[in-house]
Formats: sequence, C-alpha cells, structure tokens
Amino acid sequence: MHHVVLTPKMSGRFYFIFGEPIETKRREKELRDKEKAQHIYLHVKSEVESCIKYLKRRGEDPYRSTLSSLLYQAAHGSDAEIPTFEP
Repeated sequence: MHHVVLTPKMSGRFYFIFGEPIETKRREKELRDKEKAQHIYLHVKSEVESCIKYLKRRGEDPYRSTLSSLLYQAAHGSDAEIPTFEP
C-alpha cells in the first residue's frame, strides 16, 4: 500500500488579457447578411486566437513561479517591483 502525499501547489502569477473591443451595435444589417456576418465572425475569431496565443506564451515568464518572484525580491529588496512579462 502506498501513501498519497498531497503537496499544496503555490499559485504564481495570474495572466489575463483584454482584446480590442469589437463593436456590434448599429451593425444589425451586417449581422443579418451571411457574408458580412462571416467576416465579423472571422475578425472576432482572429482576435480571440491572438489573445490565447499570447497567454500560452506565459510559460516563458522567468518570474512565473512564486519561488522565482520571491528570489527576485530577496535580491532586489522587498519594495522592488517584479518585472512584467512581455513576450
């Protein structure tokens, strides 16, 4: 019989992004036209995919884990702001 060992996972940084707003008010005619609606759909899809692609790259953030963030602050002082992730 094996004992199950549970180790709490410390969360690191949380990543989120707000894409460019896509206005649909006053575009009712365009949304009723299948061809124009498809164009709007593809634009929205492209925007969402680019946001997801950006967020997936968060693994490249050198300060993603809590430990690396704490080490940075220990080396640079507790008031030091940890650099922002920019892919």
